[in-house]
Amino acid sequence: MNRLAETTSPYLRQHADNPVDWYPWGEEAFARARAEDKPVLLSIGYSACHWCHVMAHESFEDPEIAAQLGRDYISIKVDREELPDVDQIYQHTLQLFGEHGGWPLTMFLLPTGEPFFGGTYFPPRDGHGRPSFRRVLHALAQAYKQDREEVVGQAHKLVEALTQLEARGAGSEATSRIPADLVRRVAERLGSRMDAREGGFEGAPKFPNPTALGLFLRAYGRSGDVEAVRPVLLTLTKMAEGGIYDQLGGGFARYSTDARWLVPHFEKMLYDNAQLLRLYAEAHQVLLGPGLGQPLLAARYGRVIDETVGWLEREMRDPAGGLYAAMDADSEGVEGKYFVWTPEQLAAVLDPEKARLVARCYDVRPGGNWQDPHGHGPQGASILHVVDRPQDEAEGRLLAAARAELLAARRTRVPPGTDDKVLTAWNGLAITGLAEAGRLLGEPRYVAAAQRTADFLLHALRGPGGELLRTYKEGSAKLPATLDDHAFVAEGLFHLASASGNLDYLTAAIALTDEALTRFYDAEKGLFFLGPAATGGVTLVTRPVSLFDSAIPSGLSVTCLNLLRLAALADDARRARYQQIAESTLLRHTEQASRNPGGMSNLLAAIDLWQHGLTVTVLVDGDEASAAATALHRASLSRYVPDHFVLRCRPGQPVPPPLDALLAGKTAVQGRPTAYVCRGPRCTAPITDPGELAERLGRPEPL
Repeated sequence: MNRLAETTSPYLRQHADNPVDWYPWGEEAFARARAEDKPVLLSIGYSACHWCHVMAHESFEDPEIAAQLGRDYISIKVDREELPDVDQIYQHTLQLFGEHGGWPLTMFLLPTGEPFFGGTYFPPRDGHGRPSFRRVLHALAQAYKQDREEVVGQAHKLVEALTQLEARGAGSEATSRIPADLVRRVAERLGSRMDAREGGFEGAPKFPNPTALGLFLRAYGRSGDVEAVRPVLLTLTKMAEGGIYDQLGGGFARYSTDARWLVPHFEKMLYDNAQLLRLYAEAHQVLLGPGLGQPLLAARYGRVIDETVGWLEREMRDPAGGLYAAMDADSEGVEGKYFVWTPEQLAAVLDPEKARLVARCYDVRPGGNWQDPHGHGPQGASILHVVDRPQDEAEGRLLAAARAELLAARRTRVPPGTDDKVLTAWNGLAITGLAEAGRLLGEPRYVAAAQRTADFLLHALRGPGGELLRTYKEGSAKLPATLDDHAFVAEGLFHLASASGNLDYLTAAIALTDEALTRFYDAEKGLFFLGPAATGGVTLVTRPVSLFDSAIPSGLSVTCLNLLRLAALADDARRARYQQIAESTLLRHTEQASRNPGGMSNLLAAIDLWQHGLTVTVLVDGDEASAAATALHRASLSRYVPDHFVLRCRPGQPVPPPLDALLAGKTAVQGRPTAYVCRGPRCTAPITDPGELAERLGRPEPL
């Protein structure tokens, strides 16, 4: 066993029995590289990465390659989920070479950490236009020894380019007026790139892209135009029917390898499912609103939400309270084996009537609808996806019973591996998804799940000085938290305060936002840094900034959303500071975001919030809880309103000091439950009629 056996990362532990003399990222490895004057091989991946597994088996388990590495290099293995700042630096380096990023990421560094060459997957033998890993190792070791000046010069040029690239993260102030309907215009442009038949953005592979899809909902919320929301509804419906969705166990795979959402890359990531929970919940609310009125489709979305929450609670919940990071694509070394079915396997579990019904509804056919591209999977297997529906209620009950039996049978198979570390940022996304699903669907179980997650993070993911930490496993929290960690958790706490009525979460969100500004915001340069200047005792060759969305929204965009939301609720001193930082940041990036909506969707959402303001509905319940109070609360949820904070309070109830001004003068009219709808300093007159409240919230124009 090498040094990786002493780490807590499941990905690093997967390489603990390699013959390679691995180091985790840290000063010890670089000090040895300097002492022995050797270059560094840096390998970055994550536990659910299929091609990371392939390269590990082909190369890092090979004794000859391990000996070559030990002779010529110091080898470092990094879990990109633990150290996103390290990963971002070297992903950007790869892009400077004109290559697309990805994992495994294979970089070659000077002992100072400066990169001089890199790639992704290297095969064990030459082929398909790629040199073998052995040949690359030999050539670069020779270059380091014999052409040192050229290698060092290349590294210096790359670092200079990286520094300039990160500096551009400050942006430049918008030179023209921002149109009031910016989000509608952007949604129209994005809509032109949508697949009109299958949903999603054209081509394959297809990713969910929840931040981009959310812009269509915003466009609908601002205009009331039903056509604006159709692209996202088509996409969500096709995804829910496709193989990308686990039709038995709930939850979405990372992406679809084809254009029809049929064949997923079977790994399931917490961050995808967290964001999709919120998106499906908002779409559920839209479907039940005026102009659409599609309760059957809304019910299907509700089932997707419930099954996904069920998967999270059943298979991804750490006993201590957090949620695990990911589920692998492979089981028994075969991608997707755990999830697919043959007619014979159905017959072994179900009676003939149920087997026929499942085969008809989910396309389980002789010969299968899918073949493992690597040739290792079961022959004639089918990925479950919806091609038909039960014809009546009796068939519906029969299908539900069959699905339960198949799920129970599937759980006796060898499951894919689970990356059971708890990542703070991804759990923050999950708090938002669970809280918003619970609030919008009126489901206390989801809100309770969000509270378990939040309470765990706020207590267990803390350092000795009370600072937020990034990752937790086996009772131990470690690594400095990034901007994403602070921003995503603060956002989750904001939504949880509204969903639960516990305003202590709002106080905690303000504290985390203040901490994020202290640690990661450079007011002079106008930059939001992703992480600290040094990681693991190693000063980074450049300090990466947060700007673009990836599979998760950028920390900068979420921080701007948080600043604008909290400015509407915070005290005067914070309000001015929050507003100024958010506005100056958004002004500098508006034109760039408008040109690149796919990569900066969430920043466009922040610009939209800045333009329209947070809507706060204050519900004063009256002297006691009643049917009237419940009806008024339901009315507050009956319309889709982007950026809506619902605050329930009772006369005499203590509230955090920042809310004193907002609640001043808001009383229950004649003891009846009363609502006030506010945006900025302006509020409506008291509203006691649920119909009037729903109608008022349904107006797209400002107050």
